[in-house]
Amino acid sequence: MNNPQQTIQELTVWTSTKCNLKCKYCFVYKLNEAQSHKTMTTKTADQLIKFAAKHLSPTGRIWFFGAEPLCNFEIIKYIVHKSRSEGYKWQFGATTNATLIDEEKVQWMKQANFGLLLSIDGLKDGHDANRVYADGKGSWDDAWRGLTLVREVLNPTPQIRWTVTPSTLKGLATNIKTLVEKYGLTNMAVDFTYEVEWTQTDLATLKEELEVFGRYYHKWMLEGKPVFSMFMRDANAAITQTVRPWCNRCGLGNGGIGVDYDGTLYPCHRFIDSHKIQIGDIYNGFNAMHKQWIEDWRKIVPYCEEPKKCLNCNYKMACSGGCIAMNYDLFGTPHINVESLCTIKQLIVDTLGELCRSLQTNPTFQKQYQKTAAASPPPSPNFSVSPHRPCGCSDKTHQQIVEIQK
Repeated sequence: MNNPQQTIQELTVWTSTKCNLKCKYCFVYKLNEAQSHKTMTTKTADQLIKFAAKHLSPTGRIWFFGAEPLCNFEIIKYIVHKSRSEGYKWQFGATTNATLIDEEKVQWMKQANFGLLLSIDGLKDGHDANRVYADGKGSWDDAWRGLTLVREVLNPTPQIRWTVTPSTLKGLATNIKTLVEKYGLTNMAVDFTYEVEWTQTDLATLKEELEVFGRYYHKWMLEGKPVFSMFMRDANAAITQTVRPWCNRCGLGNGGIGVDYDGTLYPCHRFIDSHKIQIGDIYNGFNAMHKQWIEDWRKIVPYCEEPKKCLNCNYKMACSGGCIAMNYDLFGTPHINVESLCTIKQLIVDTLGELCRSLQTNPTFQKQYQKTAAASPPPSPNFSVSPHRPCGCSDKTHQQIVEIQK
């Protein structure tokens, strides 16, 4: 029988605060330009394994993150080898910029059954516009070489984490098509940088790109090409879900936890850069903030910084509140979504919702997206009129939020 404490499904571990890149949109250095360069030690790694043995599900996952986890590749190998030698069956993997991947590393990953998520912003021009070294040189050539090694040795269709900014938006649909049809990459998590200004011109361009993408995507589904898209996932969830999933989500220090290089615990990996919401450490376990953070989140439905936008939102049934850490960084509360996220999600549903409806019986589409959504646990009966208002909003705004929640 499993230990009742083993409720955590994933530990996202910062092996290091070091990174060999200086990406222009990086949330780490955006908040803390003078980020110190520290790395996890074997002493901390030993304690991490002890903490995981107590709290991580036997079928859970340890995922390495950090500014760039491969900057401390030795500690990754140490944790994996020691965990396996002690009989733990956890899954392991990392999010990496791919520039440090070489033959030796990828062969080790193959032997260790190690997973990867590769941060590559599509083709060379778009990637090199933002993902640069400290001297300003683009990193695409090195990242693509790493991707090629991964595909040859480890996984022919790894997931690509592709970040789009207003400056790299033009030609997005064609670039996705190139990666799908020329390079055979079908698993792309394309998302946007929301904490920047999106002008009406940018949004008009995005709509055009989504329309072109939709035509490509329809063709791929008819051909049986299993292309995963976050655009289609979000639009499909918005038109098919009957229970809003805002209580079940990352960033609560519940299903998943962020672990800093020194063992400090955070609600998720992205909170580590600001160091503000600490929910314990791997030596002493969880503190009072852990429970409070979860309880406060459940007291109010997340809402847009422009609350009226929520009233007729076509994305509402799929909305889980955006990135809680980004919300906290921008507004000092996890409950408020930045308006650009709401606008873009609504635009995605407007543009691709009908395509999703037309594909409901397509077997390739069904396999990608038609999974039963887990029902959210019901919030407190009085959540919408919580006396202390964890949202911190004014009386007028709070009344608008009460209407949103009905």
